[in-house]
Amino acid sequence: MADFREPPPLKDGDWGVITPTEPRVTTFSSLGNRNYRWFWLSMLASFGALHMELIARNWLAWEMTHSALALGMVAAAWGLPVLLLTLYGGAVTDRVKKRNLLIVTLAINMLITLVVAVLITTGVIVLWHLILAAFTTGVTFAFNAPGRQSFIPELVPKRQLMNAIALYSTSSSLLRVIGYTLGGILIGAIGVDMVYYIVVGCYITAAGFLAMISISGKPVERARTSVRADLVEGLRYIWHSPLILSLLALEFIPVLIALPFMNLMPIFADMFQRGSQGLGFLMGAVGAGSLIGALTIASLGDFKRKGPLLLVLALGFGVMLALFGISNSYPLSLALLVGVGIGSSGYFAVNNTLIQSNITNEVRGRVMGIYMMTFALMPLGTFLLGAVVEEIGASLTVAGSGAIVVIFVLAMAILRPTLRRLD
Repeated sequence: MADFREPPPLKDGDWGVITPTEPRVTTFSSLGNRNYRWFWLSMLASFGALHMELIARNWLAWEMTHSALALGMVAAAWGLPVLLLTLYGGAVTDRVKKRNLLIVTLAINMLITLVVAVLITTGVIVLWHLILAAFTTGVTFAFNAPGRQSFIPELVPKRQLMNAIALYSTSSSLLRVIGYTLGGILIGAIGVDMVYYIVVGCYITAAGFLAMISISGKPVERARTSVRADLVEGLRYIWHSPLILSLLALEFIPVLIALPFMNLMPIFADMFQRGSQGLGFLMGAVGAGSLIGALTIASLGDFKRKGPLLLVLALGFGVMLALFGISNSYPLSLALLVGVGIGSSGYFAVNNTLIQSNITNEVRGRVMGIYMMTFALMPLGTFLLGAVVEEIGASLTVAGSGAIVVIFVLAMAILRPTLRRLD
Protein backbone atom coordinates (compact mmCIF):
# COMPACT_ATOMS: atom_id res chain seq x y z
CA MET A 1 0.00 0.00 0.00
CA ALA A 2 1.33 3.42 -0.87
CA ASP A 3 2.65 5.69 1.86
CA PHE A 4 0.65 8.91 1.74
CA ARG A 5 2.28 10.67 4.66
CA GLU A 6 4.68 12.69 2.51
CA PRO A 7 4.00 14.00 -1.01
CA PRO A 8 6.37 12.65 -3.68
CA PRO A 9 8.74 15.08 -5.42
CA LEU A 10 7.37 16.66 -8.56
CA LYS A 11 8.68 15.37 -11.86
CA ASP A 12 9.02 17.25 -15.10
CA GLY A 13 5.57 17.91 -16.46
CA ASP A 14 3.87 17.58 -13.07
CA TRP A 15 1.69 20.49 -12.04
CA GLY A 16 1.87 21.52 -8.44
CA VAL A 17 0.76 24.67 -6.67
CA ILE A 18 3.46 27.25 -7.27
CA THR A 19 4.41 30.64 -5.92
CA PRO A 20 5.51 32.88 -8.79
CA THR A 21 8.81 34.65 -8.36
CA GLU A 22 8.29 36.75 -11.47
CA PRO A 23 6.18 39.93 -11.53
CA ARG A 24 2.63 39.48 -10.32
CA VAL A 25 0.15 37.83 -12.62
CA THR A 26 -2.66 40.24 -13.49
CA THR A 27 -6.34 39.33 -13.58
CA PHE A 28 -6.50 38.56 -17.31
CA SER A 29 -2.84 37.74 -18.05
CA SER A 30 -3.54 34.12 -18.99
CA LEU A 31 -5.64 35.34 -21.93
CA GLY A 32 -2.41 36.55 -23.48
CA ASN A 33 -1.71 32.91 -24.38
CA ARG A 34 -3.17 32.19 -27.82
CA ASN A 35 -4.15 28.59 -27.08
CA TYR A 36 -5.72 29.43 -23.74
CA ARG A 37 -7.61 32.29 -25.34
CA TRP A 38 -9.23 29.92 -27.87
CA PHE A 39 -9.93 27.46 -25.04
CA TRP A 40 -11.56 30.21 -22.95
CA LEU A 41 -13.73 31.35 -25.86
CA SER A 42 -14.78 27.74 -26.42
CA MET A 43 -15.68 27.48 -22.76
CA LEU A 44 -17.89 30.59 -23.04
CA ALA A 45 -19.80 29.11 -25.99
CA SER A 46 -20.14 25.60 -24.53
CA PHE A 47 -21.13 26.75 -21.02
CA GLY A 48 -23.66 29.17 -22.50
CA ALA A 49 -25.10 26.25 -24.46
CA LEU A 50 -25.11 24.01 -21.37
CA HIS A 51 -27.08 26.43 -19.21
CA MET A 52 -29.54 27.45 -21.94
CA GLU A 53 -30.17 23.79 -22.70
CA LEU A 54 -30.67 23.02 -19.01
CA ILE A 55 -33.33 25.66 -18.50
CA ALA A 56 -35.02 24.78 -21.83
CA ARG A 57 -35.07 21.06 -20.98
CA ASN A 58 -36.49 21.66 -17.50
CA TRP A 59 -39.11 24.08 -18.82
CA LEU A 60 -40.14 21.68 -21.57
CA ALA A 61 -40.40 18.74 -19.15
CA TRP A 62 -42.55 20.84 -16.82
CA GLU A 63 -44.79 22.10 -19.62
CA MET A 64 -45.31 18.54 -20.90
CA THR A 65 -46.09 16.92 -17.55
CA HIS A 66 -46.53 19.52 -14.77
CA SER A 67 -44.86 16.89 -12.59
CA ALA A 68 -41.99 17.50 -10.18
CA LEU A 69 -41.21 13.80 -10.41
CA ALA A 70 -40.75 14.13 -14.18
CA LEU A 71 -38.29 16.97 -13.60
CA GLY A 72 -36.42 14.71 -11.23
CA MET A 73 -36.37 11.84 -13.74
CA VAL A 74 -34.87 14.06 -16.46
CA ALA A 75 -32.26 15.45 -14.05
CA ALA A 76 -31.38 11.99 -12.71
CA ALA A 77 -30.95 10.69 -16.27
CA TRP A 78 -28.17 13.25 -16.70
CA GLY A 79 -26.61 12.75 -13.27
CA LEU A 80 -26.39 8.95 -13.24
CA PRO A 81 -23.80 8.57 -16.04
CA VAL A 82 -21.82 11.50 -14.63
CA LEU A 83 -21.69 9.76 -11.26
CA LEU A 84 -20.72 6.38 -12.70
CA LEU A 85 -18.38 7.37 -15.53
CA THR A 86 -16.41 10.43 -14.37
CA LEU A 87 -13.46 8.35 -13.11
CA TYR A 88 -13.36 6.45 -16.41
CA GLY A 89 -13.56 9.76 -18.25
CA GLY A 90 -10.50 10.93 -16.34
CA ALA A 91 -8.64 7.74 -17.25
CA VAL A 92 -9.44 8.22 -20.94
CA THR A 93 -8.33 11.85 -20.71
CA ASP A 94 -4.83 10.71 -19.71
CA ARG A 95 -4.57 8.50 -22.81
CA VAL A 96 -5.71 10.77 -25.64
CA LYS A 97 -5.19 14.30 -26.92
CA LYS A 98 -7.54 16.41 -24.84
CA ARG A 99 -8.45 18.87 -27.60
CA ASN A 100 -9.69 16.05 -29.81
CA LEU A 101 -11.65 14.49 -26.94
CA LEU A 102 -13.38 17.81 -26.24
CA ILE A 103 -14.26 18.35 -29.90
CA VAL A 104 -15.76 14.85 -30.19
CA THR A 105 -17.92 15.28 -27.06
CA LEU A 106 -19.14 18.69 -28.24
CA ALA A 107 -20.01 17.23 -31.65
CA ILE A 108 -22.06 14.48 -30.00
CA ASN A 109 -23.88 17.06 -27.86
CA MET A 110 -24.61 19.10 -30.97
CA LEU A 111 -26.18 16.12 -32.76
CA ILE A 112 -28.29 15.16 -29.73
CA THR A 113 -29.52 18.74 -29.30
CA LEU A 114 -30.35 19.01 -33.00
CA VAL A 115 -32.45 15.83 -32.84
CA VAL A 116 -34.40 17.17 -29.85
CA ALA A 117 -34.93 20.52 -31.61
CA VAL A 118 -36.36 18.75 -34.68
CA LEU A 119 -38.63 16.60 -32.49
CA ILE A 120 -39.99 19.75 -30.82
CA THR A 121 -40.51 21.54 -34.13
CA THR A 122 -42.37 18.57 -35.62
CA GLY A 123 -44.53 18.21 -32.48
CA VAL A 124 -43.63 14.59 -31.73
CA ILE A 125 -41.45 15.19 -28.65
CA VAL A 126 -42.34 13.04 -25.61
CA LEU A 127 -40.84 12.74 -22.15
CA TRP A 128 -38.68 9.69 -22.86
CA HIS A 129 -36.94 11.65 -25.63
CA LEU A 130 -35.83 14.22 -23.05
CA ILE A 131 -34.75 11.50 -20.63
CA LEU A 132 -32.68 9.73 -23.29
CA ALA A 133 -31.13 13.00 -24.47
CA ALA A 134 -30.27 13.96 -20.89
CA PHE A 135 -28.67 10.55 -20.30
CA THR A 136 -26.56 10.77 -23.46
CA THR A 137 -25.33 14.29 -22.72
CA GLY A 138 -24.53 13.12 -19.19
CA VAL A 139 -22.27 10.45 -20.68
CA THR A 140 -20.43 13.02 -22.82
CA PHE A 141 -20.10 15.36 -19.83
CA ALA A 142 -18.38 12.58 -17.84
CA PHE A 143 -15.58 12.69 -20.43
CA ASN A 144 -15.71 16.40 -21.28
CA ALA A 145 -15.46 17.72 -17.70
CA PRO A 146 -12.21 16.01 -16.63
CA GLY A 147 -10.77 16.63 -20.09
CA ARG A 148 -11.50 20.34 -19.91
CA GLN A 149 -10.17 20.74 -16.37
CA SER A 150 -6.95 18.84 -17.06
CA PHE A 151 -6.34 20.63 -20.39
CA ILE A 152 -5.67 24.01 -18.74
CA PRO A 153 -2.13 23.18 -17.49
CA GLU A 154 -1.13 22.35 -21.08
CA LEU A 155 -2.17 25.80 -22.31
CA VAL A 156 -0.45 28.22 -19.92
CA PRO A 157 2.93 28.55 -18.19
CA LYS A 158 3.13 27.22 -14.64
CA ARG A 159 3.17 30.68 -13.10
CA GLN A 160 -0.18 31.51 -14.76
CA LEU A 161 -1.91 28.25 -13.88
CA MET A 162 -3.82 29.53 -10.85
CA ASN A 163 -4.82 32.68 -12.74
CA ALA A 164 -6.11 30.59 -15.65
CA ILE A 165 -8.14 28.35 -13.33
CA ALA A 166 -9.59 31.34 -11.44
CA LEU A 167 -10.55 33.06 -14.71
CA TYR A 168 -12.15 29.83 -15.90
CA SER A 169 -14.19 29.54 -12.69
CA THR A 170 -15.32 33.17 -12.65
CA SER A 171 -16.31 33.06 -16.31
CA SER A 172 -18.33 29.89 -15.64
CA SER A 173 -20.31 31.76 -12.98
CA LEU A 174 -20.89 34.62 -15.40
CA LEU A 175 -22.16 32.20 -18.05
CA ARG A 176 -24.62 30.79 -15.52
CA VAL A 177 -26.11 34.28 -15.14
CA ILE A 178 -26.26 34.90 -18.89
CA GLY A 179 -27.27 31.38 -19.93
CA TYR A 180 -30.11 30.94 -17.45
CA THR A 181 -31.49 34.45 -17.88
CA LEU A 182 -31.17 34.56 -21.68
CA GLY A 183 -32.57 31.05 -22.02
CA GLY A 184 -35.66 31.89 -19.99
CA ILE A 185 -36.27 35.12 -21.90
CA LEU A 186 -35.77 33.45 -25.31
CA ILE A 187 -38.17 30.61 -24.49
CA GLY A 188 -40.95 33.16 -24.11
CA ALA A 189 -39.82 35.28 -27.06
CA ILE A 190 -39.03 32.74 -29.80
CA GLY A 191 -40.08 29.35 -28.43
CA VAL A 192 -38.25 26.46 -26.81
CA ASP A 193 -37.43 24.80 -30.14
CA MET A 194 -35.56 27.89 -31.37
CA VAL A 195 -33.59 27.95 -28.11
CA TYR A 196 -32.47 24.41 -28.87
CA TYR A 197 -31.35 25.50 -32.35
CA ILE A 198 -29.33 28.34 -30.78
CA VAL A 199 -27.72 25.79 -28.45
CA VAL A 200 -26.76 23.73 -31.53
CA GLY A 201 -25.03 26.80 -32.95
CA CYS A 202 -23.20 27.38 -29.66
CA TYR A 203 -21.84 23.82 -29.65
CA ILE A 204 -20.61 24.21 -33.24
CA THR A 205 -18.92 27.50 -32.30
CA ALA A 206 -17.29 25.95 -29.23
CA ALA A 207 -15.88 23.07 -31.28
CA GLY A 208 -14.60 25.53 -33.88
CA PHE A 209 -12.71 27.53 -31.25
CA LEU A 210 -11.09 24.34 -29.95
CA ALA A 211 -10.00 23.45 -33.47
CA MET A 212 -7.94 26.67 -33.51
CA ILE A 213 -5.74 25.39 -30.67
CA SER A 214 -2.32 24.23 -31.84
CA ILE A 215 -1.28 20.93 -30.30
CA SER A 216 1.82 18.87 -30.86
CA GLY A 217 3.42 15.70 -29.58
CA LYS A 218 1.87 12.71 -27.90
CA PRO A 219 0.04 12.45 -24.57
CA VAL A 220 2.39 12.20 -21.61
CA GLU A 221 3.20 8.58 -20.84
CA ARG A 222 2.36 7.55 -17.30
CA ALA A 223 2.41 4.32 -15.36
CA ARG A 224 -0.81 2.45 -16.09
CA THR A 225 -2.96 1.01 -13.36
CA SER A 226 -6.61 0.03 -13.51
CA VAL A 227 -9.23 2.64 -12.72
CA ARG A 228 -10.61 0.29 -10.08
CA ALA A 229 -7.23 0.04 -8.33
CA ASP A 230 -6.81 3.82 -8.39
CA LEU A 231 -10.28 4.31 -6.97
CA VAL A 232 -9.73 1.83 -4.14
CA GLU A 233 -6.44 3.47 -3.23
CA GLY A 234 -8.05 6.91 -3.24
CA LEU A 235 -10.95 5.74 -1.11
CA ARG A 236 -8.50 4.17 1.36
CA TYR A 237 -6.62 7.46 1.62
CA ILE A 238 -9.83 9.41 2.28
CA TRP A 239 -11.07 6.88 4.83
CA HIS A 240 -7.86 7.30 6.85
CA SER A 241 -7.95 11.12 6.59
CA PRO A 242 -10.66 12.39 8.99
CA LEU A 243 -10.27 15.99 7.85
CA ILE A 244 -10.68 15.18 4.15
CA LEU A 245 -13.58 12.88 4.98
CA SER A 246 -15.28 15.73 6.87
CA LEU A 247 -14.72 18.23 4.07
CA LEU A 248 -16.11 15.82 1.49
CA ALA A 249 -19.14 15.23 3.73
CA LEU A 250 -19.65 19.00 3.83
CA GLU A 251 -19.69 18.85 0.03
CA PHE A 252 -21.86 15.75 -0.23
CA ILE A 253 -24.85 16.73 1.92
CA PRO A 254 -25.61 20.19 0.46
CA VAL A 255 -25.17 18.91 -3.11
CA LEU A 256 -27.56 16.01 -2.49
CA ILE A 257 -30.10 17.77 -0.27
CA ALA A 258 -30.04 21.49 -1.11
CA LEU A 259 -28.62 22.32 -4.56
CA PRO A 260 -31.31 20.28 -6.40
CA PHE A 261 -33.69 23.17 -5.69
CA MET A 262 -32.34 24.75 -8.91
CA ASN A 263 -33.91 22.00 -11.02
CA LEU A 264 -37.25 22.63 -9.31
CA MET A 265 -37.32 26.32 -10.23
CA PRO A 266 -39.96 25.92 -13.00
CA ILE A 267 -42.40 25.08 -10.20
CA PHE A 268 -41.68 28.36 -8.40
CA ALA A 269 -41.93 30.34 -11.64
CA ASP A 270 -45.36 28.78 -12.08
CA MET A 271 -46.31 29.52 -8.46
CA PHE A 272 -45.42 33.20 -8.92
CA GLN A 273 -47.20 33.19 -12.31
CA ARG A 274 -44.13 34.66 -14.03
CA GLY A 275 -43.76 32.20 -16.91
CA SER A 276 -40.54 31.32 -18.66
CA GLN A 277 -39.11 34.84 -18.36
CA GLY A 278 -39.69 34.78 -14.63
CA LEU A 279 -37.91 31.44 -14.52
CA GLY A 280 -34.95 33.02 -16.28
CA PHE A 281 -34.76 35.81 -13.71
CA LEU A 282 -35.06 33.38 -10.80
CA MET A 283 -32.20 31.28 -12.16
CA GLY A 284 -30.28 34.40 -13.09
CA ALA A 285 -30.55 35.68 -9.50
CA VAL A 286 -28.80 32.52 -8.30
CA GLY A 287 -26.17 32.94 -11.00
CA ALA A 288 -25.61 36.61 -10.11
CA GLY A 289 -25.12 35.69 -6.48
CA SER A 290 -22.73 32.91 -7.49
CA LEU A 291 -20.67 35.39 -9.50
CA ILE A 292 -20.53 37.84 -6.60
CA GLY A 293 -19.51 35.06 -4.23
CA ALA A 294 -16.79 33.74 -6.56
CA LEU A 295 -15.29 37.19 -7.16
CA THR A 296 -15.39 38.01 -3.44
CA ILE A 297 -13.57 34.81 -2.49
CA ALA A 298 -11.02 35.37 -5.28
CA SER A 299 -10.32 38.89 -3.99
CA LEU A 300 -9.54 37.66 -0.47
CA GLY A 301 -6.31 36.00 -1.53
CA ASP A 302 -4.66 33.70 1.01
CA PHE A 303 -6.86 34.78 3.89
CA LYS A 304 -6.65 33.12 7.28
CA ARG A 305 -9.36 31.31 9.26
CA LYS A 306 -10.84 29.59 6.24
CA GLY A 307 -12.57 27.03 8.48
CA PRO A 308 -14.83 29.56 10.26
CA LEU A 309 -15.53 31.28 6.93
CA LEU A 310 -16.54 27.92 5.43
CA LEU A 311 -19.01 27.25 8.24
CA VAL A 312 -20.48 30.78 8.11
CA LEU A 313 -21.02 30.60 4.34
CA ALA A 314 -22.61 27.15 4.64
CA LEU A 315 -24.99 28.36 7.35
CA GLY A 316 -25.86 31.43 5.27
CA PHE A 317 -26.60 29.22 2.29
CA GLY A 318 -28.95 27.02 4.32
CA VAL A 319 -30.74 29.93 5.99
CA MET A 320 -31.29 31.83 2.73
CA LEU A 321 -32.59 28.70 1.02
CA ALA A 322 -35.02 27.96 3.86
CA LEU A 323 -36.33 31.55 3.73
CA PHE A 324 -36.72 31.34 -0.06
CA GLY A 325 -38.79 28.20 0.35
CA ILE A 326 -41.37 29.97 2.51
CA SER A 327 -41.31 33.31 0.68
CA ASN A 328 -44.55 34.45 -0.97
CA SER A 329 -43.05 37.55 -2.60
CA TYR A 330 -41.40 37.39 -6.02
CA PRO A 331 -39.06 40.39 -5.45
CA LEU A 332 -38.07 39.05 -2.01
CA SER A 333 -37.46 35.63 -3.52
CA LEU A 334 -35.12 37.16 -6.11
CA ALA A 335 -33.15 38.87 -3.34
CA LEU A 336 -32.99 35.67 -1.29
CA LEU A 337 -31.77 33.71 -4.31
CA VAL A 338 -28.92 36.19 -4.75
CA GLY A 339 -28.01 35.39 -1.14
CA VAL A 340 -28.30 31.67 -1.87
CA GLY A 341 -25.90 32.08 -4.80
CA ILE A 342 -23.38 34.07 -2.75
CA GLY A 343 -23.43 31.55 0.09
CA SER A 344 -23.26 28.45 -2.08
CA SER A 345 -20.52 29.58 -4.49
CA GLY A 346 -18.38 31.03 -1.70
CA TYR A 347 -18.87 27.94 0.41
CA PHE A 348 -17.94 25.49 -2.36
CA ALA A 349 -14.92 27.61 -3.37
CA VAL A 350 -13.54 27.66 0.17
CA ASN A 351 -14.24 23.96 0.66
CA ASN A 352 -12.43 23.15 -2.60
CA THR A 353 -9.46 25.24 -1.45
CA LEU A 354 -9.29 23.47 1.91
CA ILE A 355 -9.42 20.03 0.29
CA GLN A 356 -6.71 20.95 -2.23
CA SER A 357 -4.52 22.39 0.55
CA ASN A 358 -4.72 19.27 2.71
CA ILE A 359 -4.02 16.46 0.24
CA THR A 360 -0.76 15.25 -1.26
CA ASN A 361 0.19 15.49 -4.92
CA GLU A 362 0.27 11.69 -5.07
CA VAL A 363 -3.49 11.34 -4.64
CA ARG A 364 -4.67 14.76 -5.80
CA GLY A 365 -6.22 13.51 -9.03
CA ARG A 366 -8.13 10.69 -7.41
CA VAL A 367 -9.42 12.75 -4.49
CA MET A 368 -10.53 15.53 -6.82
CA GLY A 369 -12.10 12.94 -9.11
CA ILE A 370 -14.23 11.77 -6.21
CA TYR A 371 -14.89 15.42 -5.35
CA MET A 372 -16.17 16.07 -8.88
CA MET A 373 -18.41 13.02 -8.68
CA THR A 374 -20.34 14.64 -5.85
CA PHE A 375 -21.79 17.14 -8.32
CA ALA A 376 -23.53 14.29 -10.13
CA LEU A 377 -25.54 13.86 -6.94
CA MET A 378 -27.43 17.10 -7.64
CA PRO A 379 -29.56 15.61 -10.44
CA LEU A 380 -30.08 12.44 -8.40
CA GLY A 381 -31.11 14.59 -5.46
CA THR A 382 -33.59 16.32 -7.76
CA PHE A 383 -35.27 12.96 -8.29
CA LEU A 384 -35.59 12.45 -4.52
CA LEU A 385 -36.81 15.99 -3.86
CA GLY A 386 -39.23 15.72 -6.78
CA ALA A 387 -40.85 12.73 -5.09
CA VAL A 388 -41.11 14.69 -1.83
CA VAL A 389 -42.61 17.69 -3.65
CA GLU A 390 -45.38 15.43 -4.94
CA GLU A 391 -46.34 14.74 -1.31
CA ILE A 392 -45.84 18.02 0.60
CA GLY A 393 -45.31 20.71 -2.06
CA ALA A 394 -42.29 22.61 -3.36
CA SER A 395 -42.24 25.34 -0.71
CA LEU A 396 -41.99 23.01 2.29
CA THR A 397 -39.55 20.73 0.49
CA VAL A 398 -37.08 23.51 -0.34
CA ALA A 399 -37.45 25.12 3.08
CA GLY A 400 -36.84 21.75 4.70
CA SER A 401 -33.72 21.11 2.61
CA GLY A 402 -32.29 24.46 3.72
CA ALA A 403 -33.04 23.61 7.35
CA ILE A 404 -31.30 20.23 7.00
CA VAL A 405 -28.16 21.98 5.73
CA VAL A 406 -28.19 24.34 8.73
CA ILE A 407 -28.59 21.45 11.19
CA PHE A 408 -25.89 19.38 9.50
CA VAL A 409 -23.36 22.23 9.41
CA LEU A 410 -23.96 23.06 13.08
CA ALA A 411 -23.47 19.39 13.97
CA MET A 412 -20.21 19.25 12.01
CA ALA A 413 -18.98 22.45 13.68
CA ILE A 414 -19.64 20.92 17.11
CA LEU A 415 -18.47 17.35 16.47
CA ARG A 416 -15.45 18.27 14.31
CA PRO A 417 -13.75 21.19 16.14
CA THR A 418 -10.78 20.89 13.76
CA LEU A 419 -12.96 22.51 11.09
CA ARG A 420 -13.27 25.65 13.20
CA ARG A 421 -9.49 25.97 13.46
CA LEU A 422 -8.58 25.54 9.80
CA ASP A 423 -6.52 28.33 8.25
